[in-house]
Amino acid sequence: MPRILIEANIISAPYCGLKEVMIQLGNGLAARAAELRRDHSIELAFIVPPAYRGCFGPDVEYVTMTGLSRPVLKHFGCGDVDLFHAPHQYCALKQVAGAKHTLLTIHDINFMYEKHGSRLKRGIRRLQWRLDHADHLSFISEFAQSDTAAHFRLDTPQRIIYNGVTDLTALAENAASDILPPLPERFFFHVSSLYPKKNVHLLVEMMKYLPDEHLVIAGTWQNDEYGRSLQEAIANAPNRNITTLDRISEEQKAVLYSRCRAFMFPSLCEGFGLPPIEAMKFGKPVFLSTLTSLPEVGGDVAFYWPDLSPEVMADAVRTHMADADATMADRLREHAARFTWQQCIDGYIACYLDILANS
Repeated sequence: MPRILIEANIISAPYCGLKEVMIQLGNGLAARAAELRRDHSIELAFIVPPAYRGCFGPDVEYVTMTGLSRPVLKHFGCGDVDLFHAPHQYCALKQVAGAKHTLLTIHDINFMYEKHGSRLKRGIRRLQWRLDHADHLSFISEFAQSDTAAHFRLDTPQRIIYNGVTDLTALAENAASDILPPLPERFFFHVSSLYPKKNVHLLVEMMKYLPDEHLVIAGTWQNDEYGRSLQEAIANAPNRNITTLDRISEEQKAVLYSRCRAFMFPSLCEGFGLPPIEAMKFGKPVFLSTLTSLPEVGGDVAFYWPDLSPEVMADAVRTHMADADATMADRLREHAARFTWQQCIDGYIACYLDILANS
């Protein structure tokens, strides 16, 4: 009976986009485990931290590891892993000795633009090693594929499987009325990890040119040079029209999407970009940079800043918000409906079956 082993250790990490993807992927695949066993005689197994054994339910197997240097196959017996799936390029486990096939999913190569010197060289070596030792590759966007191909040697079969995006509208509808602190009735919204690549400082500068508007910035505030400079800029903003929220819950995020006038996302580097599609599921206008994967994900329903100078950004926001019509919300929801976890899970299962069929 073929076994597929999926590395899921990132579910123990603090909240991030990759953790959300792994939770949804694990739950979605586990929900199809009985079908895969019945129709294809395939068993699913997940590598998880010890505290997370059973996290995807009883229909799948679990391999718990306290030290990633141990050979995984001793838990199954030699030859028991037909396909090992590393669902992102940062998996702590690089390879399973004896696995007949290895599928590696690439989300982005943002480190190419963020690291320098010896750290960059080390990152390049590590990713090329992973690419060389996988016999199948998947990418979460066309941009992620083309960007990787521009910098690395790719000699294996490839496919694109878009991430799904969770529809949070029901969370907002059922949330308590006092779930958020007092906020202005009208506001723009941004949520992210607040790393430098998210370009949040440009939104702070942009708000100087929008004195009658308000911006809510939420995320994980970093106690580093960028995080401290961002907080200082907000504290000294002349219009006092920015509110910050730290480590919001999913329910709070959903309510912020539902109440905001528009979502702002001037990111420099994205392999996909979950938040813009989350906002679109609420029918909210989305403003994006024209960089990396964002035009691919935003399509022709998003608004794009022609350049990322704060005054030009403010002018674009004024112009496009005035142009938004009553049909825009429906168009945004229709576009966002393309990105579902069901579609994503279907894509990975089709990929698994193709790989095993050609063994």
